[in-house]
Amino acid sequence: MTEKEASVSLHEKSDNGHFVTSPEEVAYDSKFEKRVLRKIDVRLLPILGALYTIAMIDRSNISVARISGLDEDLGLNVGDRASVALLVFFIGYMIFELPSNMIIHKVGAANWLALIVFAWGLVSMGIGFLNNWIALAVLRSFLGVFEAGFYPGCVYLISSWYRRYEVQKRLATFFMTGSALSAFANILALGLIQISKTHTSYKGWRWIYIIEGIMTCAAAIVAWFVIVDFPDSNRNTFLSAEENAFVKARLAEDRGSEERGKVTWKIFVETVTDWKVWSFSLMYSAGAVGVYAFLFFLPLILRNGMGYSQELAFILSAPPALFSVVEGMFISWLADKMRLRGPFVVVQGVVAIIGLCMTGFLKNPVPRYIGSFLGEAGVNGLVVTTLAWQANNLRGDAKRACATAVMITISGIGGIYSSLVFRQQDAPDYVPGIIAVMAICIGAVVAACISMVLLKWENKRADEGKKIIDGFADFRYTI
Repeated sequence: MTEKEASVSLHEKSDNGHFVTSPEEVAYDSKFEKRVLRKIDVRLLPILGALYTIAMIDRSNISVARISGLDEDLGLNVGDRASVALLVFFIGYMIFELPSNMIIHKVGAANWLALIVFAWGLVSMGIGFLNNWIALAVLRSFLGVFEAGFYPGCVYLISSWYRRYEVQKRLATFFMTGSALSAFANILALGLIQISKTHTSYKGWRWIYIIEGIMTCAAAIVAWFVIVDFPDSNRNTFLSAEENAFVKARLAEDRGSEERGKVTWKIFVETVTDWKVWSFSLMYSAGAVGVYAFLFFLPLILRNGMGYSQELAFILSAPPALFSVVEGMFISWLADKMRLRGPFVVVQGVVAIIGLCMTGFLKNPVPRYIGSFLGEAGVNGLVVTTLAWQANNLRGDAKRACATAVMITISGIGGIYSSLVFRQQDAPDYVPGIIAVMAICIGAVVAACISMVLLKWENKRADEGKKIIDGFADFRYTI
């Protein structure tokens, strides 16, 4: 008998034509399992991580553009114009996240994700040709509309392919790839503004948008050929029939048999009335607020608050992001190994608070800069750990899609929050903004502690036979 035959038995069809898979039908062979997972990892994570890097760059390159002449050319440094230009991105971003997750399954992940990446690439390129701040605000609002579906769609797609205690490492790889590579975006931008020295018709900040927009459109075309679809889709051809059946079987064993469900109003109401979704949304939003704060304002604080040169402000913004990747990957590996989520949310929240205190309240530039390492690591860790915690504790394809979109939509409020609390009149140190980020991180720690207590209580009731969680007797919440 071959290794495949020893590892997988194909399934008989039920009356409705669907394959029926029970865990007993699959004899797990570790070598076969590792090979299948490796194939999924290679096809899924690098391309999504690369596109997320591009998304991070295109939404945040306004920070380096501002210290490269954008403020002066478009009058962005007058009154609240900078805050307006930042926050309008999140309006469309919030509105279109849930509708995107409702249709991505039908349209196909590759088709949908490649389309919206190409669209926002065109918008980003167009910003390089603007001459007033109102047009900038309009195009950034369109940027938010097109980017809205990307991140929740990727999280939904990744969480659909892996078992509950495999997913945080993969989500961390996806998210941290974006954080790591986008850390070099400021150095790339420093190189792009040098074009203006030989092509003087456009200033350096314009070349940042034009070249990076072209790169985004090119990446979207490549992505259409590479991105895989959901496990139940017939569009996937990179797995054999045996391998595809094996993936479905192991997912069914982990969280019970699930048929792909349609996101209906009933599912939507059920999702938004689930206290867990709102608790996870608060924790995730705390991380998102911090991530946006560091993306948009760390270069400004380094340049104007700590007194570093323009070149050093570009370069010094990269190491904190790289450190957050190393710390986040280690925490994710440990959380999957220990099969815990809540305690790590608490730890990451505390690390973020300590780092923000150092950056906000110390006077010497060196310890303030060291604080940015801890702060950025903490908020990035909050994001990936909370994503995994929610994915672990929701059964049902439709509810998972809806909850992911709701959580990331709520985080858009965090983006508006960070845009408003980091006010121009508080420059160059933005201490009130840093305090505001600390406050929501404290809220995340409190929410995590309460959630752990309530989830333990629900599991205890299920163990005592007083409750069946989400219609599956063997399902238990991840703490």
